Amino acid sequence: MNHPNSFTAYFGYVDLRRQYGSALHVGVWFIICLVAIDLALNILFAYPKDPRTPPSRLQAYFEYGRSTEGQLRRMTRPEKAQTAPITLSGWYNPLQVKEVTPKKPESPIVTIYGASHSVNLAIALERVSDRFTPRSVGGPGATSNWAYGAYLRDQGGGKSHAVVLTFQSSTLAMTPSLSPMTWNFASPMPYTSDRFLLEGNQLQVIHPPYTSFDDYVATSGDPQKWAAARDFFSQYDPLYNPWIFRETILDHSSLYRLAHRAYAQHTSRSIQHAVLDQSGFRADSESIRVARAIIHDFAVRARHAGSIPVIFLINDLGYSNYLFQALSPILHADNIPYLSSDAIVSPNDPRGYMPDSHFKPEIDDKLARELERIIEKGDSHSRR
Repeated sequence: MNHPNSFTAYFGYVDLRRQYGSALHVGVWFIICLVAIDLALNILFAYPKDPRTPPSRLQAYFEYGRSTEGQLRRMTRPEKAQTAPITLSGWYNPLQVKEVTPKKPESPIVTIYGASHSVNLAIALERVSDRFTPRSVGGPGATSNWAYGAYLRDQGGGKSHAVVLTFQSSTLAMTPSLSPMTWNFASPMPYTSDRFLLEGNQLQVIHPPYTSFDDYVATSGDPQKWAAARDFFSQYDPLYNPWIFRETILDHSSLYRLAHRAYAQHTSRSIQHAVLDQSGFRADSESIRVARAIIHDFAVRARHAGSIPVIFLINDLGYSNYLFQALSPILHADNIPYLSSDAIVSPNDPRGYMPDSHFKPEIDDKLARELERIIEKGDSHSRR
């Protein structure tokens, strides 16, 4: 005859099996449902196969979070007529120079280096000025190190009467980068930049492994060359993050991409907050120290070439004038002319900004008139 405790233990064991079996059953169905949702999202909101076709908002939303390599692979085609237009922009070789026909013969040329804000300033200068002929050298989302690298490759602005170098609040932290591939996680672009760094008080430069679309295609299409390029970015670009950059099989999961996107956004905010954000700036950060050195070096080179150097400071909406505060010591110490947007539009007033963060056209016009005044003032000083 069995002991009563044996019956209790047996039926307790059976009850535990039922409980755990039920939990396992629920867990299995939960996983099946997640896989089904994942597959459905990939099918319903499949990203366009043609990289020239703009995605819908939902397609773009569920694409966000794909690895940088995965996004670049989707965008890039070896033939320029078939690749995504954004993959053709921002290259040093050749520089994308926008020139206009002078309103007056022999009117002095003003060359502006930077991102879309800089191009807009050049367009506005053409609208408001009869004296100067604007010329812009731009790249989408270009950082100040890209702009300075472009200036150096442009043979110091050619025969420009004045040269304008742009700095921007929202991208100042990215000054040590070699490419927006390593920091623009939501919309990576493959073009590359010079990386500047300080050795003692001397500004040194590290050139990227490739500087043209054709070289990029040749490199990315060769596994060994691409692995070497990744190693180069890992060694010399402090913003390179292999978990965000590298393509994996998880790229095929829409749910994973959402989680990956959240991590990338957190990483981006951390990079930004370590240099300059809505609460202030860190003067001892590498980005600010290098930016000041670039300004000094730019002014020396421009003056030696006979051009008037001007620094254009874009104080983005919500950043107060911390960019100006961070860079003003070198501007004042070297007596470098500057155009700071906060003197025209408050960076805390959204009425002066477009929804895409650019200045409204009337603000660009005011900035252009102020740039004209600054250059004319530089002329009067040079004649003394």
